[in-house]
Amino acid sequence: MSARTRTAEQSIFKRPAPSAVTYDLSVPDQATIRLPPDSTWTSGPHWHDNHTEFLQVLSGHAEIRLSGTMMPSVSAIDGVVIVPRGTVHEWRRSPSAGLDDELVVKEWTDPKDGQKEAFFKNLNGIILDAISAGDGSWRMRTLDLELRNLFWRMDNWPEFLSPSWPGWIQGAMTRFLLLGSVIVGKVLGCRGSYEEYCST
Repeated sequence: MSARTRTAEQSIFKRPAPSAVTYDLSVPDQATIRLPPDSTWTSGPHWHDNHTEFLQVLSGHAEIRLSGTMMPSVSAIDGVVIVPRGTVHEWRRSPSAGLDDELVVKEWTDPKDGQKEAFFKNLNGIILDAISAGDGSWRMRTLDLELRNLFWRMDNWPEFLSPSWPGWIQGAMTRFLLLGSVIVGKVLGCRGSYEEYCST
């Protein structure tokens, strides 16, 4: 298997279409995320057990889901959206956004413990190395396993079932699937977090 790309000192990460996104991690404890007009990127539905998250649209329009509440077109005039701990949330470009609008969103958490930067550095390192290795490579075949190991380690709990399932079942299923990935990851050498991507 090829060596991992050393990106620990890098603060800007760009991923290609169709889910094009740029992460700017140059300010400690926050991320500025840019989605070009044609991006299909989404944060995916997830929650955090130990962090309250804050989302602020700087330009463009975002569609934000907080548990059962859908906010179809959040813009800069709407201020900061607070995502309490344990709240399933997801955000993406609003379908009603103009075709030429870039969406720019700032994210940060409470507590400010460096975990957001570490999470996004590992996330992008893993994905970009898999893309670079190409389809059919070991990195691409273990991509989901790596990401699930990262989610387990960095308080990022994805929603695997439809939102209609009760929260306790969602939580149990997510923890069961991610724990299974951690066990398999130990056998295959997939940890989800690497010093090549983040030194913290």
